Order: sequence, then C-alpha cells, then structure tokens
Amino acid sequence: MAPKRPGLARARRLVGHTQETLAEVLKVDASTVRRWEAGGQPATYVIPRLAKVLGLTTSELDALLHPEPVAVTIVAQQHLPTSGVPMPRTVHPELLTQYETLTSTYRQLDYQAGSASVYNETVAQLGRLLNMADNVPSALYQRFALALGDTAQLAAWLAIDHQDYGAARHYTSLALSSAQEGEDPELHAYVLGIMSYIHLHAGRGTDAVRLLLAALRLAENRHFGINPAVHSWLSEAIGEAHALAGDTQAGAHALAQAERLFDRVTPDEVPAWLGFFNGHEHVMRLKGRCLVRLGDGSAATAALEEAERALPVHYVRERSGTLIDLATARLLPTRVGQPATANPEAAAAAALEAWELAIQTGSGRNQRRVRELVPQFTAYRQLGSTRALLEAIN
Repeated sequence: MAPKRPGLARARRLVGHTQETLAEVLKVDASTVRRWEAGGQPATYVIPRLAKVLGLTTSELDALLHPEPVAVTIVAQQHLPTSGVPMPRTVHPELLTQYETLTSTYRQLDYQAGSASVYNETVAQLGRLLNMADNVPSALYQRFALALGDTAQLAAWLAIDHQDYGAARHYTSLALSSAQEGEDPELHAYVLGIMSYIHLHAGRGTDAVRLLLAALRLAENRHFGINPAVHSWLSEAIGEAHALAGDTQAGAHALAQAERLFDRVTPDEVPAWLGFFNGHEHVMRLKGRCLVRLGDGSAATAALEEAERALPVHYVRERSGTLIDLATARLLPTRVGQPATANPEAAAAAALEAWELAIQTGSGRNQRRVRELVPQFTAYRQLGSTRALLEAIN
C-alpha cells in the first residue's frame, strides 16, 4: 500500500535507511516510523533530529509532513541524480512496464558488454524511478517498490564491479528498503547476499557470514516459500564466506547444500534479478570459486573448466571472472593426498584471456584481480604464456 506521505518515504530511501534503521538512529520503534509515513505527526522534539538524519532543513521536512499545498523536490545524494527529471502526473501500468523492461535490458547488456556499458544509465534509471515515487497510485505501489528494488540491486552490482563500494552500500540500502516495502522476502534475502559480497571483496569473511546467516534465516522460513535458486545462491555465497573466515568444514557443508538445492531449480521460475543463476554452468562457476577459497585446487580446476566450456560466449564479464578463478586454481600448490594440480603455463594463459576481457568490458575489479595474481607468476617468468601476460599488463 502506498504511504500517505510518499515524499517522506522517498527522503528516507535517498539517505539509505529502511524504516527499521531510521527508527534505530532516532531511538524510536519502527512502528512509529511507519505511522509517520502513513500520515501520523512526529513529536515536536523529534523533528529537528529527523530533519538532520534525512539531510533536510526543518522547512523542507515540514513540507513533506504537510504536502498540501506546498510541493518540495528533494535532491538525491550524488549517487542518485534525480533533480531536473520531469515527473509524470500519475504513474500508470504501461509506464512502469517500460521501466521494468529497461532494467532487464540493462541487466542483459551488463552480461554481454560489461558493467561500464550500462552503469551510468542504470543509475539514471534509479533516479527517474525515485522521482516518480510521489505519483504512484496505491494499486501500483508494491509493484513500483519492487521495480525500484530491482534497479537498485543491479546498480549495486555494477558499483561493486567498478570498485565503488560506497555507492554499492548506498544502492543495497535502497534495494533492501524497497524489498521490505514491496513485501518480497526473496529480494530481501538476495540483497543481504549482495551486501555480503562487499565484505567478501574487502576480505571480511566473518562480516559476510553474519549477513548471509540473516539471509538464510529468511530463505529457510517455510512461511515465505523462498525460490530454491535464491536459497542455493545464498548457500554458495556462505560457503565462500566461511572459507574466507577460515572455517573450511562449514564452507564445504554450505557448498554441498547449495548443490542439493540447485537440483530443485526450475529455470523459468528463477526471479529475473537472479537470471544468471538458472543454468548448470553458473552453478559450476560459483562452485569453483568457492572451492578455490577452500583450497581444493583439483576440484576447483575441474569445476571451473566445466563452467568455462559451458558459459555462453556473450557472457563476457562472467567469463572473465571464471578465468581469473581458473588461473588461481591452477596456481594452487599440491595438497597432501591429492594429485599435483599446479599448472602455471595454463594459469597464465587463462589470466591473459581474463585480462583482455576485463579491458574489453571496463571491469576495474577484474583488472585488479588479475594484477593481484601477477606476483604468483614470478617464478615462471621463463614461460612464454607468463611473458605474454606480464607484457599485456605492463
């Protein structure tokens, strides 16, 4: 149901707060925030604090609390350039469909051409949607909130690929708030998973595990009926997080759980925002990455080689990431009781191809990941593939 004060709800989302986190900052109950957005009046002593948290003057906040006859346009933070965008008088289903289609198009372009090709457009789309929030009729509000959440989570992934983690955190907060308002526990759990990857990329496995366990509690709640693809993807992520945190036993258990769950996945029932996780090749790609974290070189190499063969050619960013993981797996030292797996020449060849794809797609994160592998090739400078890799990077 649309809040009676959509401007107040929009101001909250723009600063990255859910109703619960805003309530925590203001030391009130979440039901109090919901009441304000539904039309209730905040206590006089709260208004200055509320205005400060929302980044508004008290006059701007007063205009949101009493929207008639004054209308105030709130300018978003630097990540969300909504100012100057004309707002439609009323959002209608056909218009919302067009925006949903645009987000799906940006998602596919990201897969095929890389995040650099659609990052600015996706952020602009997010700004347009935020600017529409005040004009969404009640009958469409839940659908609108989920469209906004989908666009925000896509923007978060693109920001992560650009290593703009401050923006990624902002977009995930917006996506989480939208998932809550759209009453979609699947999207809620998935966004928590995205947030965990910000910690994973920073090497904070324990923090990633904490978020993923919260997501898993949603996924395992039978009342919500979470899609098995979402549950499986979360289990893959928690396996990687446990491995990074040093708990290889828990990581292996989570990985096995992910594989069992994926056996129940029906590709045409996977949510659009998880569309990359609807085929065996994607499961093998994430499994291989998790096995790299677990230090199982032979199993990781086998899984990643299978994924690399099966990945569609046009999934260039996923292919680049898979090749980086494959290069890493091929450099892993031999483990006791396992056959030798280190293959530096093949590793360098995979890293070189990954580098070329990362340059092609403008993926700053994948370029950084290849550079981080370079010191491991120092002992193999005599190999032709290693020399080619070092010449390309330098």
